[in-house]
Amino acid sequence: MTDHLFTRERLPDDFRWLEAGCPRGEWANPGRIDEMAAHWLEIHGWFRHMLGEVHGLGTRWREGGFAAPQPFQAEIMPRLQAFLQNLDGHHQRESRMYFPAFIRQEPRIAAGIELLDRDHEAVHGLLEAMAEAANAFNRAAMEYKPTDAPGEALAAAIEKAVVPLERHLHDEEDIVVPLLTLHGDPFAGRR
Repeated sequence: MTDHLFTRERLPDDFRWLEAGCPRGEWANPGRIDEMAAHWLEIHGWFRHMLGEVHGLGTRWREGGFAAPQPFQAEIMPRLQAFLQNLDGHHQRESRMYFPAFIRQEPRIAAGIELLDRDHEAVHGLLEAMAEAANAFNRAAMEYKPTDAPGEALAAAIEKAVVPLERHLHDEEDIVVPLLTLHGDPFAGRR
């Protein structure tokens, strides 16, 4: 499937038509995008920042930048836990609340929203792999067992997730930011 998260290089053209009314190049202009769209971008910015931090720590581990497992554990675990929990919660809200509401607002983008929902399933597998690797590393570090293999597995799980997560965040923005800007927040006034 050419639109699968792990194989696509960009959002398929069939789902990019909303951009004509709200091109990415104008998003930084004050007042150009909806307030909720700007908030969505802030949340995605935080995810990118945290992904960069945990990826950087994993790379440091792989390159021998930690003298022992415990300092790596102390730095990566709180960041990784916050990243995993927040991204999972964000995706659940999108899939359960926002995506169905977006389809009701703009039925022509239903296939694009369904693509993003399929992405969530693929991303969930990546998040689970990172959590499992983190738990294995954490157990080994707490028991003072040799942790090269679990530390390497954790760094590898994070590395494997970087490109697909970046792809998903970017592609979701290409649909959601114009959709929110052109049609408004479907839950405005209901909070």
